[in-house]
Amino acid sequence: MLTVMLMKRRRPWQREVEVLREVAAVARQGWLIPQPSPTLKQHGDARHLVVFVHGIFASSGVFRPMAFALAREGLAPRQVNFDYTPVGTIERHAKRLCSVIADARVPGPVIVVAHSLGGLIVRHAVQHLGLHVDALVTMGTPHHGTSLARPWPWRLAQELSPGSVAIASLAATSHRLRRTAVTSVIAEQDVLVEASSASLSGSRLVSVPGVGHHGVLYDPLAWSAVRDAIRSVTEAPSDGGRSSGEFVVGEDGRVRDRVG
Repeated sequence: MLTVMLMKRRRPWQREVEVLREVAAVARQGWLIPQPSPTLKQHGDARHLVVFVHGIFASSGVFRPMAFALAREGLAPRQVNFDYTPVGTIERHAKRLCSVIADARVPGPVIVVAHSLGGLIVRHAVQHLGLHVDALVTMGTPHHGTSLARPWPWRLAQELSPGSVAIASLAATSHRLRRTAVTSVIAEQDVLVEASSASLSGSRLVSVPGVGHHGVLYDPLAWSAVRDAIRSVTEAPSDGGRSSGEFVVGEDGRVRDRVG
């Protein structure tokens, strides 16, 4: 209700500014997408790992500004940039995500920052494949689907539709996220994913005003939410040495055993 009231109070010039900001963000992505980052980047030693998972039609390049800032601040010395193509299925990409994180072999917490479809891929890895993620920040993720995906003819897009088997299975197993500290970042001017869909029940909600689906990737408030998520699991008292990142992945993509 509060969000609706705020939107009604926006003046015409504010809407024009918001549109221009989103256009600028899309243009920025057009420059960054052809520049995917190396899968594993190390800016220093750290027990924890920060993983970036982009949305459909994008690449790890869209996270470059945020990833660079976090590395410079010492919050993300070790990073994994997960790239995938806009075909296949959420399950297929989730299995490969498990393998990529396993290959990084980190001894401490795993924090994942995911945009749009990327958030669903991470949730599938956690909820159906047993991947342990200590903190997850979803940005503009359609947790309940987006009706704009219905006309798209290929399978991965159809899985984004409300009521799809993929969306229903994630809703039915959402309790498996209980060991993950989830933050839902909502772009208030997102025309692709409604606020109600970007909000995951039980998560910490961060609403970012004045930005759309793509602009949220470059917004200072959204970056602050990511910093908070990293600090929440890296600056907390030790949990007794649990090795959240040390595991092996079976041929079916499921996490089988912890090692070490």
